[in-house]
Formats: sequence, C-alpha cells, structure tokens
Amino acid sequence: MSLRSGASLLMLVAAALLQSARADDTAKGEQLARTLCAECHLNPDQGEKRGPMGVPGFVAVANRPLQTFDGVVAWLQSVPPMMPNHHLTRDEMEALAAYIMSLRGSPNR
Repeated sequence: MSLRSGASLLMLVAAALLQSARADDTAKGEQLARTLCAECHLNPDQGEKRGPMGVPGFVAVANRPLQTFDGVVAWLQSVPPMMPNHHLTRDEMEALAAYIMSLRGSPNR
C-alpha cells in the first residue's frame, strides 16, 4: 500500500467515525428534545414565533437563514431568560444542536 492510498484510507475511516459520532449526537439530541423541549418546541405545524411571547418550533429554528450548529450551542449556553434552565452539559447542548440542525431543510410539521 502506498503512502497516498494509506492516507486516503485513514481519511475515509476518520470521516466514517465522525459521521457515526454525529448520528449518535443527533439521536441523543432528539431524545433530549422529546424529553425536555417537546411541549414548547415540537408541536405539529409550529413555525417561527409570533409576537413577543411566541415560541418557535425547532424546524423553524433550524431553518433561520444564518443558523449554525455553533449558533444553537451559543444560544443554549446563554441560558435564555424565557426558557427554563435545564442545566445542560456541553455534550447535551451539542447533542441538541446536532438534532436541531438535522431538521434544516425540513418543512414545518
């Protein structure tokens, strides 16, 4: 095996491991969302918030024009005053962000 093909194989293995880790995070995030967030953020046909007291659905959050994984994590880290403080760990925040961003491109349900 040449050095080039060995490096390519290593990159493929690393990409597969990263993909698997992301899938695990997304599944963990979905479970957290269904346990902690569903009542407010996972309602059928829930879109973007309406009015100052409105609550956006996670599909709407994911589909905000400039939304990013890091943006969702930063929002969760800020412990927004309008949300309950669930005392999330960094891993839980990242898992929720992975789940929310997995909804990007989905129509509002």
